[in-house]
Amino acid sequence: MKKILLPTDFSKASERAIHYALAMFNDTACEFTLLNTYTTNTQPEIAMYVLDDLKINAENLMEKFLKGLKQFDNESFHTFKTEYMPVSAASAIEILNQTHQYDLVVLGASGAGNNLFFGSVATDVVRNVSANTLVIPANAVISPLKNVVMAVDYNQVSDLKVFDNLKDLLARKDAQLTLLTVLKDNQSADELDGLAKYEYHNYFNDVKVNDYYIKNSDVEKGIKEFLDIHRADLLVMVSRHHSFLDVIFNRSVTRKFAYHPSVPLLSIYDEVAAPFINEAEIVTF
Repeated sequence: MKKILLPTDFSKASERAIHYALAMFNDTACEFTLLNTYTTNTQPEIAMYVLDDLKINAENLMEKFLKGLKQFDNESFHTFKTEYMPVSAASAIEILNQTHQYDLVVLGASGAGNNLFFGSVATDVVRNVSANTLVIPANAVISPLKNVVMAVDYNQVSDLKVFDNLKDLLARKDAQLTLLTVLKDNQSADELDGLAKYEYHNYFNDVKVNDYYIKNSDVEKGIKEFLDIHRADLLVMVSRHHSFLDVIFNRSVTRKFAYHPSVPLLSIYDEVAAPFINEAEIVTF
């Protein structure tokens, strides 16, 4: 059984993300955990009373939300539970994930600036939470998953098993996987690590895989260029916990896409720490 964490602030963006997740796992036994978080900036001596009121309000909203959700999803192999935590969303997600080890965290992102709070939560989670994270645009169309694109640079990952859930998804949906590599203007595909490329193909040998190369000195622009001319139902990237400078300057391509995804973005968590490098040189996924 898959364990899926569904944070919600009861907005349209988070509701859309949850509906998307339910559709994605409509053929899989899942335990879905709905999480709502709340905080207060009031004085400590009255904060306890305010937090009690906030929790009661959250429980009332969740009851209505869950009732509507069960009308949308009546699969007998889907179960639902709820969690409420008086901390930031990213902190709550990490705390729960340390205990439950979720297969996936699903977040909504407006991408249009009308829900900046939840958009920032998506980015915080991609940056700080040790879990695979799926970020869904508020206008995402729920449709069959057929074309999945994964941005790869063939750098080391801790273990190709980090892609186990992705491979399972591809097999269940009979989807095509495109391994997209953005090359520098003066770079040839022949310069890539041939062994790493072979290992990727060998790992995904049970699904349909093809390679695609695009030249652009800017990785982010290269990925967007591909998305502009090819249909993609899901974009996949590996999100490594980078150096302190990377966090400061927010140069990770994965984290940029988490702010304003044009298609659903699956960020794969990998424990391998990137080496400390100069901020100006950071181009990794």
